[in-house]
Amino acid sequence: MSEHSVYRLLPYARQLVRLAVCDVLEQEGCLDFVRDGPGGAILADVTVYGNPGRFSIAVRDSSAGTELSVSITAPRPGLSPEGQRRAENYLADRVEQLMENELRLEPLARSC
Repeated sequence: MSEHSVYRLLPYARQLVRLAVCDVLEQEGCLDFVRDGPGGAILADVTVYGNPGRFSIAVRDSSAGTELSVSITAPRPGLSPEGQRRAENYLADRVEQLMENELRLEPLARSC
């Protein structure tokens, strides 16, 4: 189990970040993720860079925004600590990028 987690502080509502996590997991081919209790972390088996692993993805309110935490709880045997961090960063980055693409980019105003 990883003793390390990747954190992101996102300026979006917690519910929107949770939806983005689910969207990213579905895009990665993970359709059977579960929530660890009400309001708990999402547990998902995801293959990142060809390495399957089990991840815990938590979304919590913070005074400065919404905190996203990603940790690999069951990495592929033999995956280095650096590989584990890359996999955690990959999923956190995907969620952050999806949020930016969906919510920050506005269509160009039409000039008439």
